[in-house]
Amino acid sequence: MAPISLCDTSSRSGSSSSSSSSSSSNISTPSSSQDLLTLIEQIKQAVLQEKSPDRTAKSHFQLLGLVDELKLAVETPTETLLRLIYQPPQNAALRTVMDLGLFPLLMEHSPTGLSATALAEQTGAERALIVRLMRVMASLGLCTSTEPETYRANDKTAALIQPIGRDGIPCIYDLTLPTLSKLPDYFRAHNYTTPKEYAAAPMKWAVGESQFEWLAQHKPRQQLFNSYMASRRHGKPNWFDIYPVERLSEGLRRNDPDAVFLVDVGGNQGHDLVKFQERYASAKIPGRRVLQDLPKVVKREPGMGIEAMGYSFLEPQVVKGARAYYFRAIFHDWPDSTCQQILANTVAAMDPTYSRLLIVDMVLPDTAAPLLAASLDIQMMSIGAGVERSERQWRALLAAAGLEIRGIWNTNPGMESVIEAAVVCESSPQDQ
Repeated sequence: MAPISLCDTSSRSGSSSSSSSSSSSNISTPSSSQDLLTLIEQIKQAVLQEKSPDRTAKSHFQLLGLVDELKLAVETPTETLLRLIYQPPQNAALRTVMDLGLFPLLMEHSPTGLSATALAEQTGAERALIVRLMRVMASLGLCTSTEPETYRANDKTAALIQPIGRDGIPCIYDLTLPTLSKLPDYFRAHNYTTPKEYAAAPMKWAVGESQFEWLAQHKPRQQLFNSYMASRRHGKPNWFDIYPVERLSEGLRRNDPDAVFLVDVGGNQGHDLVKFQERYASAKIPGRRVLQDLPKVVKREPGMGIEAMGYSFLEPQVVKGARAYYFRAIFHDWPDSTCQQILANTVAAMDPTYSRLLIVDMVLPDTAAPLLAASLDIQMMSIGAGVERSERQWRALLAAAGLEIRGIWNTNPGMESVIEAAVVCESSPQDQ
């Protein structure tokens, strides 16, 4: 799989181009019946591909984009605005339903379903409240209601009892809502400038603690957060399914027993390294594998020949000259100033002609960013002054640290990309 071209933007239509991670091209509202019919025909063709063996993550993403485009085309401007204005009560109703445990009850009584009276009896909630809450849930498609005040589970209901819904909804709601509700006040008080330091994040200003401190003080929420984050990656490609590992395995220093092949920086319990070892056990790629995280996190060796090392990426990197330094979902948590410190610590340890930096993070397209990714950017800014960066922002951030991007790989526009970067050398090729 080839990386994106660094100089010819016309070549970025392949699966490795981060710029293709947008919803269907630039969205414009059709202005005539013929435009609508053309759009419907595009959706028809996309649906046929969705139900064929040719379906891919990218084609699925493009179908969703076309459906969104159709909705915007059919809605009047007032209907669009009203849909946006009344999202907060929908989220609050969903959070309340999660507390009441209504979705597990529907799943237990599938496919017959339960009445509002039965749900009230089993939860102790007032029947009238159940009716009003479930009216919203049915309208959102999270359950089915074809008879008055009777509700049945559907495929969306099933997801709501899995970690992605069961843990994600209460965790993200409780973590973010107090800050998001005060975000306009924060920007008004700070002259409409983005936060430049983690300690000055809107969440710190609004509730007294930023993301990591709040989670540390709310252990049950930390557990929900960890479960939710793991669920978001379940079934998704690993970084080595996206990135051609042979780019690292070629030209290795095979005769040095102390040589390090891969350092997973901030790698928590080492899940990514363990998966890599399992996948490449038979390949026998030489070199040590090192897991780094705070000493309280890496209390035990993860096994499979992986070395655990207590380390903070805010300190100078102690492993010198590794083939690759790997960062997954690290940089999006931090503002540019902190990222520059992390990068400087890493660059100082890199062999300029041998080492590579691998970053697994969102790469937003420079135009027509998907709504989910753009929304995540606002969330990251709010809870810790973090950033979901566009391709242009990544290039600027890495260039400021003396690094150049050698390629960006992506197979699922809704997930992270893999960025490979190297130290800028005067005679270095753009892609090797």
